Amino acid sequence: IGLCAFALTTFVLSINNSGSYYLQVPNIVVGLALFYGGLVQLIAGLWHLKAGNTFGATAAGSFGAFWLSYASNFIFRLTDFYIPEDPFAVDHAIGIYLLAWTIFTFLLTLAALKTNGATLLLFFFLNIAMVLLTLGKFYQLSEDVKGPNGLTKAGGVFGILTSLMAWYNAFAELITLETSYFTLPVYDLSHKRR
Repeated sequence: IGLCAFALTTFVLSINNSGSYYLQVPNIVVGLALFYGGLVQLIAGLWHLKAGNTFGATAAGSFGAFWLSYASNFIFRLTDFYIPEDPFAVDHAIGIYLLAWTIFTFLLTLAALKTNGATLLLFFFLNIAMVLLTLGKFYQLSEDVKGPNGLTKAGGVFGILTSLMAWYNAFAELITLETSYFTLPVYDLSHKRR
């Protein structure tokens, strides 16, 4: 459920970021970010923790908190505090916020190296998306660009790929021979002796 929550919320925001359908204020994402991407994913992280899966707990719990913090920026209008002083301060603050999450995502990718190919590809795409979105925000800051620029649009495309891989990973766990006529391969990278 955590991967599905992450996938759907990421997909909706990434459609906006890619420029496929640009919303001046992406409020449609707020409800998803608060309840599905945020709360449900945070709960999934706690379930992972109880099950002893520290990687799943860290990833799901942290990205649940990411979505909750993203939603809070809109709900509490935190970006309004920057605008009167310096119109570029919002982009700078969001750029730093995204940079911190980019570093965290890179570290999660390193932790996923011996999981499976599907999970590694998910984090690889997420890494690229985060780098592009971060660079896009800092470029927007330097060029005073309104709306998604080329880097942000590319980040949105990689966000869509990320969401597709998150759904793939989720359904690779859900689709079993007991529930379906096929399974989805994930390509184990653990190199365990058998």
